Amino acid sequence: MSARSMAELVESGELTLKDEEIVKCPYEAYDYLLEERPVYYDAGGDFYVVTRYDDLRAALKDTTMFNSDGASAKHRANVNPERNKKIEDLFLEQGWPRERPIGNYEGAEHKDRRMIFESFLRASKAREYDDVIEQIANSLVDGFVEDGHAEIVSQYSEMLSIKTICHLLNAPDDAIPIVKRSMDAMLANIGGIMTDEEAFENARREIDAQRYFKAMIDRLREAPEDTLLSALVNAKLPSGEMTDAQLLRHVMLDMFMAGAETSAKAITSGVLILARNPQLRAEIAADIKGKLQPFIEEVLRLEGPASQATRIAVKDVELHGVAIPKGSMVIFRLAAANRDSRKFGCPANLDIGRKNAAQHLSFGSGPHACVGAPLARRELWYGFKALLDRMEDIALAPDATVNYLPNMVFRGIDALKITFRPRADRPTPQ
Repeated sequence: MSARSMAELVESGELTLKDEEIVKCPYEAYDYLLEERPVYYDAGGDFYVVTRYDDLRAALKDTTMFNSDGASAKHRANVNPERNKKIEDLFLEQGWPRERPIGNYEGAEHKDRRMIFESFLRASKAREYDDVIEQIANSLVDGFVEDGHAEIVSQYSEMLSIKTICHLLNAPDDAIPIVKRSMDAMLANIGGIMTDEEAFENARREIDAQRYFKAMIDRLREAPEDTLLSALVNAKLPSGEMTDAQLLRHVMLDMFMAGAETSAKAITSGVLILARNPQLRAEIAADIKGKLQPFIEEVLRLEGPASQATRIAVKDVELHGVAIPKGSMVIFRLAAANRDSRKFGCPANLDIGRKNAAQHLSFGSGPHACVGAPLARRELWYGFKALLDRMEDIALAPDATVNYLPNMVFRGIDALKITFRPRADRPTPQ
């Protein structure tokens, strides 16, 4: 699209973030909206889009203006209302209703749940999982390092994230294929572009996972463990015990979807960057202690998997001269704010010397900021470190194609084939 055609699309009201071409490559749209239309009504999705960094920081902290109560359900309904109603009926008939994730609670209900998650995921606790994450990462690399080639998504990034969360929940290995199928299904159902047949098949996969984890929940009620899931199952909240449907949503969406899927996509995007930038790879590999974390923050800023935070306007709001009526759905586009030149100089460039890179919004902001961010950063650290320690000359395979999933909410690559040379001198731990 040219700058003029982008302007024409905006002025005519035809520009929509649901457009398949924009989903694949949204950056021209972001650039235009950031400069010309920082608040835009997207008629194709019936929501308002806010893109500037300072606006997002302020709005995500102010739950008196915008809150997340019911945002997920409204987003699903907006995608395809008639189909969504049939799918919700299917969950009621064959499984459990899709309750709100933790991010869609407000006030005391949100605080009570978040405290349980934080007790297992805060930064000091997340570091206790370092040895486990490092062991998982290296065991996965063991499986392909001598081959000189790998498909990173299926052989590495997804398995690293899933196995880490399974360890956190004390879930057995037989959960892995069920988790993988349900993660793919939930990803598509949250923001994917799909046929009716695909939508119903994805719902059935979610229901299969519900049944699996319902058995775990029942077991933990009888025999509690020192795990996050057990803490949720046996929590005595002021509002009462959580229902099975609520617990299932916390496991499937908050832990595996938000916890594992996003980390996997960030690792994959980072590997793509390393494969395309051999000098950068060599620079980081030579100084992992000093340069890996800045690289991770830039990967999260430029290719953060969660593209947006969805909220509902609590009252009539005016922002940049645009009236947002009470009850409207508002898309705070995190991925656009991370490329706002008012905050980040030369925002499209990856710069491991960037001083404010960690101020990106890929984990959100305010009371609903991602509770699993400390664990995600540990996964990314050891995920990249294992590859850098044990591989040289990482490059895209000759037959590699880079395709982004057709999803407006989550950005990620469906597969990534690479070639490499195993390192003969495995570095000592840093």
